[in-house]
Amino acid sequence: MSDESGAGPRGGLVDRIGEGLTQFVLAIAGVSLLGIVVVNGANVIARYLVRSPFPWAEELMLFMMILAVFAAAIAVTWRNLHIRIDTFIDKASPMTRRVALTVGTIISIAGVMTVVVSSFRVVVLLFELDQRSDALDVPSWIPQSFVTIGLGTIALIMGIKLVLALTAARRNGSGHAG
Repeated sequence: MSDESGAGPRGGLVDRIGEGLTQFVLAIAGVSLLGIVVVNGANVIARYLVRSPFPWAEELMLFMMILAVFAAAIAVTWRNLHIRIDTFIDKASPMTRRVALTVGTIISIAGVMTVVVSSFRVVVLLFELDQRSDALDVPSWIPQSFVTIGLGTIALIMGIKLVLALTAARRNGSGHAG
C-alpha cells in the first residue's frame, strides 16, 4: 500500500518496530557490501601479488550479495521505496485508489508467498540432504534461506501495512459518516 494509507500514527509502536527492523536490515546489507569490498580487494592482492587467489572468494561474495539484496529489499518495502507506476492510481477517485491498492497488495502478497513456499521447500531439502557449497563447504540451506526469510518478511510487512491502511480507511470513513 502507499504511504498515504499510513502505517499508523507517526511514532506509533508499529512504526518504531518497522523503523528498527529497517535500520537492522540496512546494517546487515551495509556490512555485507563492505565485506564484499574487503574480500574482493584481498582476493585481487592475493591474485596479483602472491599469484594465488582465494578459491572461496567468489562464492562468499555471491552469498554476501544475496544477503545484502534481500536485507535491503525489506527496508525498501517498509519505506515504500519500490518502483511502481502510479499514474492511473493517482488520478483515480479515493475509493478506486483504495480498491486498486488493496487488490494490488493482495496479488503481490500471493506472488511473494508462492516464492516463499517454494524457497522454504528447497531450504528444507538442502538441510535434510546436508548439501554443502563447493568452495566454502558451508551448508547450502543457509544462503538459500536469505531468500525465504527476506521475501517472507516482505510479505509480512505488506500484510501489516494493508491491515493498517484498511483499518485507517474504515476509521476515517466512519468518522465522516457520523
